[in-house]
Amino acid sequence: MIVHNTSIMKQYLLCIVFLSLTLPSFGIEHYQTSISNNAAQNGNDRELTQEEVKKRGIDLLATKVIEGIEDINLKNMARSSIFETSYGFRWKMFNVKTGKILIIKVNQDFQLLSAKHSVRS
Repeated sequence: MIVHNTSIMKQYLLCIVFLSLTLPSFGIEHYQTSISNNAAQNGNDRELTQEEVKKRGIDLLATKVIEGIEDINLKNMARSSIFETSYGFRWKMFNVKTGKILIIKVNQDFQLLSAKHSVRS
């Protein structure tokens, strides 16, 4: 029983850490996959509000994209805010069990462009 409760607490703590990293004041840019990824994440990217994401149906489209990626268990994942970019949209997925971050990029039609694991720079 204690082991199970400890595991749940770890998941909640990891989720809180992930959410705090997604706030602009904490700097999302600490996680970068490559120099080309930095160029794609320029100042023109716009964070969508939760209202806008739901109104436009982007949350459902994002879920469909994630479900299509093998090796992702949605029960273990937390999603960051969604950003509208010059090429489409991007967001990050945080695995609460492993602590790994996956950066998802899709075009305007929500066709997957890339799904890369983030590495600390």
